[in-house]
Amino acid sequence: MVFVSSCSVNKKSITQQETTQQKEETKYETFTSKYKGNYNGIPFKIQVRAAHDSVIWCSVSALSMEAGRMLITNDSVFVMDKINKEVYKKGKDFLTTHLKEDLSNSTLENMIIDTLPLEKQLFLKTKPTIDLIIKKSIDENSTQNYNIKLSIDKSKYQLNVLQESIEYNKTQQYPFNIPSSYKIK
Repeated sequence: MVFVSSCSVNKKSITQQETTQQKEETKYETFTSKYKGNYNGIPFKIQVRAAHDSVIWCSVSALSMEAGRMLITNDSVFVMDKINKEVYKKGKDFLTTHLKEDLSNSTLENMIIDTLPLEKQLFLKTKPTIDLIIKKSIDENSTQNYNIKLSIDKSKYQLNVLQESIEYNKTQQYPFNIPSSYKIK
């Protein structure tokens, strides 16, 4: 799933003091964040839900249908490809070892909710080989914009994603039922 669009963004300057103050003020049990983007003229939406330090759930929809889902727990990562009817499952320890990165739920949550520019590269040299580069910028209205470059083996994708909203401390669910017809990899 990849999306390409182009726009220029004015980056907001944030001081270290503002950052520390915001992190202290951002206390939550759950959050829901919604995003929109476009890939080759096809609009898509992403919804992310999380329970602090427990679970991160993500759904990607395009053309009025859900294309995929992801569930990240404290010890596992599940990715459901609804188009090809496949589910990928990896232990977080496997990913952390191969990426040499902290992939705790807190780290991932902070990448989503922090209002700081960010550049992060993750490279996984397994089958399939995955290279992910995420650049996050903040505009003058504190809107988060993500430029994501993803390579899976020889396929390359680029997408720009705009955060539409974020809400804290709402009751939510994290559905991830694997149909029996799906192949688990």
